[in-house]
Amino acid sequence: MKRLLIPIVLLIAFLSCEKEKNYLIPANEIPEWLKTKISQDEQIIKDSPQLMNAYGAWIRYRWQNTNYFEYINFLSSSSVAPVSESGDTLYYGATNLNYNNEKCCKEYVWKAPMYKEYGGIK
Repeated sequence: MKRLLIPIVLLIAFLSCEKEKNYLIPANEIPEWLKTKISQDEQIIKDSPQLMNAYGAWIRYRWQNTNYFEYINFLSSSSVAPVSESGDTLYYGATNLNYNNEKCCKEYVWKAPMYKEYGGIK
């Protein structure tokens, strides 16, 4: 009886623990502006799972000792310019060209339920 009781207690404890959001990096490494954006995306997906939002992802890169976040969605022709941790947008131009050539350390922050990784993303 004891051998059966221990796994049941562990299972109940595991299931009753509050789950952290579906982030792929620690939540304390995600800026508040991005948590808000992700929550908005999750609500859109919940309300209308057939929309393009269900195929996107947020990715974090490192460039010049700063983290930048990019949203990608292969179903959409528009793209979001990289945004720093503080919420500053890195607009397109010569700086952005350097960013694209020098960025590193790709880490997924969040993936929508239908997101699929395609080749060609550094």
